[in-house]
Amino acid sequence: MIRLFRKTLLLGLVFAFATIGAEAQNTNINPATVNVNALSDKQIEKIISEMEKNGMSLEEAMALARARGASQMQIDQMTQRIRDYKMKNQFGESEEMQESELPADLSAGDELSEKNEFEATEKNKKIFGFHFFNSENLSFAPNVDVPVSDSYALGIGDEVNIAVYGASQQSYMLVVQKNGAIIIPDLGPVNVYGMSFAKASEKIKSRLISIYNGMQGNQPNTFADVSLGALKGVKVNVIGEVNLPGTYALPATASVFNALYLAGGPNENGSFRVIDLIRDGKIINSVDVYEYLIDGKTQNNVQLSDQDVIMVRPYVNRIKVAGEFKRTGLFEAKDGELVADILRYAGGFTDKAYTHALDLYRNNSRTLSFVDVTADQYKEIELMNGDSIKAGAITERFENRISISGAVYRPGDYQLLEGMKLSELIAKAEGLKEEAFMERGVITRKQKDLSLEAISFSPREVLNGKADVLLQREDRIQISSIFDLREARTVEIVGEVQFPGTYAWAENMKIADLIFQAGGFLENAEVSSVEVSRVLDYNETQELTKSLLHTYQYGLDRNLKLDAEGEAFVLNAFDKVYIRRAPGYRPQGTASVQGEVKYAGEYGITRKDEKISDVIRRAGGLTPEAYVKGASLRRRIELSDAEYQAKLAIAMQDTTMNAKAVEKVQYQIVGIDLPKIMKKPGCVEDLQILDGDQLMVPSKLQTVMVSGSVLNPVAHTFTDKKKAKDYIMSSGGFAQRAKKGKVYVLYANGTTAATKGGLFGRRFPRVEPGCEIIVPEKPEVDKAANASKWLAFTSTLASLITAIAVATR
Repeated sequence: MIRLFRKTLLLGLVFAFATIGAEAQNTNINPATVNVNALSDKQIEKIISEMEKNGMSLEEAMALARARGASQMQIDQMTQRIRDYKMKNQFGESEEMQESELPADLSAGDELSEKNEFEATEKNKKIFGFHFFNSENLSFAPNVDVPVSDSYALGIGDEVNIAVYGASQQSYMLVVQKNGAIIIPDLGPVNVYGMSFAKASEKIKSRLISIYNGMQGNQPNTFADVSLGALKGVKVNVIGEVNLPGTYALPATASVFNALYLAGGPNENGSFRVIDLIRDGKIINSVDVYEYLIDGKTQNNVQLSDQDVIMVRPYVNRIKVAGEFKRTGLFEAKDGELVADILRYAGGFTDKAYTHALDLYRNNSRTLSFVDVTADQYKEIELMNGDSIKAGAITERFENRISISGAVYRPGDYQLLEGMKLSELIAKAEGLKEEAFMERGVITRKQKDLSLEAISFSPREVLNGKADVLLQREDRIQISSIFDLREARTVEIVGEVQFPGTYAWAENMKIADLIFQAGGFLENAEVSSVEVSRVLDYNETQELTKSLLHTYQYGLDRNLKLDAEGEAFVLNAFDKVYIRRAPGYRPQGTASVQGEVKYAGEYGITRKDEKISDVIRRAGGLTPEAYVKGASLRRRIELSDAEYQAKLAIAMQDTTMNAKAVEKVQYQIVGIDLPKIMKKPGCVEDLQILDGDQLMVPSKLQTVMVSGSVLNPVAHTFTDKKKAKDYIMSSGGFAQRAKKGKVYVLYANGTTAATKGGLFGRRFPRVEPGCEIIVPEKPEVDKAANASKWLAFTSTLASLITAIAVATR
């Protein structure tokens, strides 16, 4: 502590010596090593005393300190310490002055008010103006970081900064004291309370002339600048019909709208049109929020003073606005305001509004009355409290519209002119298209009772001038094309072409033309016999016969050249062309041979009657490690679209089946006897190989698996000496619910064998390497349900016996 005190004392001496000049040059103290904040008030007082003693300003002393090596941060800290010390002395306070006794803006505990959340009623939300004070996007929150205008009225606690520069230099940090004056050293008090900043600035400058002679005359050499520093906040009371009444702390620059924002604006009974600002018991201003919200006027949004009162009065006239207005809700009207005024507040009509009249519903204290307000009365009828105004929408009714559609170049809606005829409308639509049906058109017309009337005409006669029709409002003219009046003319090609399907029919279309459009033949197409089927013509269908179609057959090559007869054949509309598959064509098939063969892998199926033995021979035969009895065949089964959809429909209706388990491509195990097949190739067991078949020849197996209702399901080493029952006993024997008579064996090749019963007991299937012995389980029996059934049966039987005994007496 002693070293720190010595350091700070030396820094004080540096600032003191800096004012002496020559002595300052002899000191060897380094100011950059000293903590300015650790200086005591007595040391600051000594520095100020030395500065005043040597006639040096604060700016000059700081400039010399910077030359001696002081940093800018140390200079700023020292400047603030000196100003704070002078501030205390101006108020006549001791070093132990309490924070609470300082002006409001100098007290750390005085904070500005913040807006609190509140739950607004539904009615309040519908009032025009509510969202302007309670919107996330539009905020009247007070801003403390705004320049002070010349009209700002100085209040108690405001800080006034005076900078004198030129031939004389001095700076003052002064505070408006409770007597309304600032105290300028060597000059005395200057009363500025309540004065505008501009007038107070002129008054201060005029008083400074008495101690700074250089400020007067035509050529002054000393000047003064007056500015405001920290401003004391104001406290205002917002009372009356507001959402959050109370006392609010605001910046000195706050206005009426700032206070209303914090108070949540007027409540559902509050007025937006008459808000009084009361100061010293007198109403000094009346604020109409609509002037700001509607016209953007701010002249009544005046600056607040400390202890002002904002009184929100109850509304006088409230009007409900609904319908086709740009703004709807609850609006407020002053006495004497008209319907036209409320229309302006509502933003006017929407683009769909009926503007010639309004519906006005009025409360007559006992009953309601209806007033049909026409447009010429908007500026005549005064509004009353409780009025409800509604604007209707225009009707979907056209006064002069007609339309034309169909085979014209510009179909659509047209304006009906007086005396307009059908020929003129066709001309406006730029005439008929070439495919127009010239024999008949139809005009659909609305009668007076809005029922429809059909008027037919001949487009040919209208264009020739032989007949014409006078058009009426809302007439709809339909002129069809020849294609609209007949079935779409197509031809179809199916079979072995690249793009089978339906194509548009054209005059003089040949068979080769249609095949060309379908992308030509596929490789498996039989081109020597192309068949065409044709429906019966109109004359043939007049009589009942057994004939349904005509068929024609023609041959052509792959270059689409037909013989003379085929080339002369022309397709009619609705003909169907069939391209068959070549009789000897079969898609390539592949079978897989895996396991213990010499050359395992994929093999193409070379013949229709290729069998299992043939594929194994092509695979190089079996290896010595092959377990022939365990060979199995896995066959690919692909359902057709019809089969797949049928199975899917059944699964969706049957609750015992799972629709997700239905697959279009499935594999099933086919049990084969490979030893017999290899011994007698071509025998019945030697199955024909199909596309997708997977033949598996396992290596020699050495285990037998026991599963199901046994005490310990496990795999055992195969031996010739054990039988099925021996393996079951090795697995702990039968479980309590085992079905002993239903034991079966699943062999490695996919076949099964079941237990057989006889006079000498059960005969279990033989056991082979790789097989699985399966012991089924008895289903669980509901004993309570069985007891109930027996009880019901005995009760019925007893009743029957009693009835028989009575009947036989």
